[in-house]
Amino acid sequence: MKKYRVSLAVKVPSNFEAEVYANTEKEALKEALEKYENGEFDGDDITDLFWNDSELAIDKKSRISGVGNGICIEKI
Repeated sequence: MKKYRVSLAVKVPSNFEAEVYANTEKEALKEALEKYENGEFDGDDITDLFWNDSELAIDKKSRISGVGNGICIEKI
């Protein structure tokens, strides 16, 4: 019998939280999105992971060896 290591991509929800200065909620959202997209944050801006809400992020209908399907299997 052969031995394999199977790695399945998992999505684990978390939140990005930023304190911004703005005049309206719409402006605050824009500032926070820009901060995130520009990489202007550190680990303290990401909340703890919600492990109980994790789910697989794999495409079960694609080929096992397909690129980007969230599945990696290697013979060990």
